[in-house]
Amino acid sequence: MSLGWSSDFSYGYFKRILRAIKSNFESHLIFEAPRILNKIGQPKLILRHDVDVSLRRALRMAEIEKEFGICATYMVMINSPLYHVEDVNSRDILLQLIQMGHEIGLHFCTDNGEHNSNCEMNSLEAKIHSACKRLEKLTDLPVLSISFHRPKLQFLRGPLRVSGRINAYSRELMEWYLSDSKGCWREGEPLPKLLKPNRPLLQLLIHPIWWGNEHMLPEDRLQEFFDTETQGQQPQDIKAFDVALATITGVQRKFFHNETKGEK
Repeated sequence: MSLGWSSDFSYGYFKRILRAIKSNFESHLIFEAPRILNKIGQPKLILRHDVDVSLRRALRMAEIEKEFGICATYMVMINSPLYHVEDVNSRDILLQLIQMGHEIGLHFCTDNGEHNSNCEMNSLEAKIHSACKRLEKLTDLPVLSISFHRPKLQFLRGPLRVSGRINAYSRELMEWYLSDSKGCWREGEPLPKLLKPNRPLLQLLIHPIWWGNEHMLPEDRLQEFFDTETQGQQPQDIKAFDVALATITGVQRKFFHNETKGEK
């Protein structure tokens, strides 16, 4: 079985992706899904970013998109262990994204008790609603879309709306879906598919953390990020950050094993 394609995660390649989008698709935000579904004409594309790790990395990606006149939906965690969305600097980044024309949605992580498909939807929707209200307080705009961190079966290819918001993992938006999860395109190199679209609607998910000025493997990219973010921190905080980084991304940084060898 193919492990996918991971040969170029540089901003240079990202710009090639954006050029292909500009030439071959109408670009839309996730909240626009109901009005573009089944619409004839040029193929449609929804560009989505799940901001699992860093708002600063997301801002850099947004700045590049602005050069091409392309807007995307940025899904933000309200309780991320790696960034604090309610900090002054984080709020400033959110407002910059909005000023560029990007959509801010909610990237929601379910609790352990909500991993069962029989979970109480009313309780879950109340938590989603509460998280959206916190995000709306920061942006002064309604949150109209949601993606789930490692979505469970009830949401994957599920209903178009969850808690009144557009579900990025709905059946309608997953008919043609490409993602760079864990720094690898499991469906193969994306650019050829973007240059010759053969379906009416593509959702393209790109995680900002895997991209940079030069290509790096995922474990190297995380190592670079870890080294930058943990400078001057206390050992206990560094360890907590390290564990959270591996848990959120599903990837361990390059020297994770060597540095933690022998720990209990």
